[in-house]
Amino acid sequence: MRRFIALTFAAALPAAVVAEDAKSSGDAPIVAMGAYIPTDDMEGSKAFYRALFDSKPAVGLPDFVAFDVAGGWFAIVSRDKYAPGSEAGSGAVPYLQSADLEALQARATSAGVTAPEIIEEPGIHLLKITDPNGQLIEFFKLTVQ
Repeated sequence: MRRFIALTFAAALPAAVVAEDAKSSGDAPIVAMGAYIPTDDMEGSKAFYRALFDSKPAVGLPDFVAFDVAGGWFAIVSRDKYAPGSEAGSGAVPYLQSADLEALQARATSAGVTAPEIIEEPGIHLLKITDPNGQLIEFFKLTVQ
């Protein structure tokens, strides 16, 4: 399954981008990071994440949609096809850094979910959003460098 997704990514990217990534990675075993969220509602999830990320998908297949997020891909996939038997919200929690948690909070609200207050801890602020499928996504902002 992972090999299929990796091949799908490679097939969807222009050859020059794939070649450049491979060339610049040197001997690094990991060259990019990605995450995917299974969904039972591809169109609804696509609309939600498009509003949340304020961008169009980099890949838009019927059962696989990926957004370019900080050089990696945040994807939504058909639960039936890619994660049969998985329960909504039961996987790993994507943890994304952002410079503007307030903007994400506003986008989530405008996309139809209730975004809780931003948690302010010493050195870090957190915003935990639950998508329409019940999947938790956590955004963080470092406040001390």
